[in-house]
Amino acid sequence: MKTLKSKKLNHAITSRVIDLHSQGYTDDFLAAKDHTFHCLQNSEDFLITDLYIKVVDQGFDQLTKTYKYIHTIETINGSKGLLIADFICTAPLFAN
Repeated sequence: MKTLKSKKLNHAITSRVIDLHSQGYTDDFLAAKDHTFHCLQNSEDFLITDLYIKVVDQGFDQLTKTYKYIHTIETINGSKGLLIADFICTAPLFAN
């Protein structure tokens, strides 16, 4: 008899991301080793000094069995998005 494996979902992380999307944080960012951040939607790269990054939540990732930190990111040109990483990332406030 074959046992079916159930899919493990990250309910807490997914719920938080959906909530943040409804608040306008719709872009997705990746952190690079050179301290730049890449926006997946428009392929634009940002220096860390050109961003306002805030850790807003932490959730346990069922797939990797690690904690992930959910960050909001606001760019100097007004874009808003999310960074989900296994590390805490902060950047200085950008100049207004």
